[in-house]
Amino acid sequence: MINTPKPTKLQAIMTLMLTVGITNHVFIIPALLQIAKRDAWVSVILAVIPFALMIGLILFASSRIGTQPLPDWIRHRLGRIPAFLFQCALSLFFFVTAWFSLFDTVMWMKVTFLPYTPLIATSIILMALCLIGALKGMKAITLTSAILLPLVVILGFYVAIVNVEHKDYHLLFPLFEFGWSPVLRGVLYACSGLFELFFILFLHPYLKAPLNKKQMIILAVILFGLTLGPLTGAIVEFNPFEAAIQRYPAYEEWRIAGFGKYVSQTDFFSIYQWLSGSCIRISFALIIIADMWIKRSSRKRATLLVSVTVLLVPLSCYVFTDVMFQHLMIRYIFPANAYFIAFMTLVVFAAALVRTSKKGRSA
Repeated sequence: MINTPKPTKLQAIMTLMLTVGITNHVFIIPALLQIAKRDAWVSVILAVIPFALMIGLILFASSRIGTQPLPDWIRHRLGRIPAFLFQCALSLFFFVTAWFSLFDTVMWMKVTFLPYTPLIATSIILMALCLIGALKGMKAITLTSAILLPLVVILGFYVAIVNVEHKDYHLLFPLFEFGWSPVLRGVLYACSGLFELFFILFLHPYLKAPLNKKQMIILAVILFGLTLGPLTGAIVEFNPFEAAIQRYPAYEEWRIAGFGKYVSQTDFFSIYQWLSGSCIRISFALIIIADMWIKRSSRKRATLLVSVTVLLVPLSCYVFTDVMFQHLMIRYIFPANAYFIAFMTLVVFAAALVRTSKKGRSA
């Protein structure tokens, strides 16, 4: 059997840009605008402080973990019972991650360009693609990300540049119209997306070596830009109050973008961007769920992935309406996402300290 090369660090960064980028670039923007309105961009800038702390914790933990699978490393450091609880919590977390990514994507498809297509049909097709990617494994996902991302980035710069004529940067001011409270609440929502840098710890076992400090900081800056860019774009193009009532502000930015004087709408490009991010994100979540319990490619692993996929499809179609889902995301999912990732990062950091102290005692 020929040993194929492992994914490169660049491919890992590109995978995270799609996996986490769709949260920062799309999912989190409506929540930020509803919570902080015009000051949402200030919330993102203030989120740099907790985000920098998170980067430090991840870098420290990463230097101790190396390329070991995270559940195995936790088991060695803290024991079987904490490791089992760790696996259960992360499996549930990534299941919810896959679920809300799927729901928001199929709902967007129905609202924008497939109004008469049943949700179950789009959900089955999308999950079939994600299941194929998950069955192929993380290497296939990283290679696919390397192929998809360049055009995603080009289209992102295109829509930002072509809409310059519609932008009024005076709409970013005045600041603090409603005091500090909405701004500080917005920091939590900004962190919900930024903290997903934590996902890199699940990619490291597939690499020859973990990302170093410089590479991690570059990735963090990219994720920060992916949040701030479309957020300020929505404010300066639509005004903060109009943007706050839009369901998909990032998509609305595409609806006013044209191509010369003969093409008035180019919003079909957003389909490529959105589906690229969603498919990679959901596939990534499925792979991590499988990695929590089954290490090698086997029939049991395939059965687990198919079972999770089958469960996700009806949950994305019949459990919540879009209004209920949006309320659930803003009120519960995004804050819980930030708190959960912060807590798990602290657990991993504590486990890293335990290992350090053992070395100190043996010395």
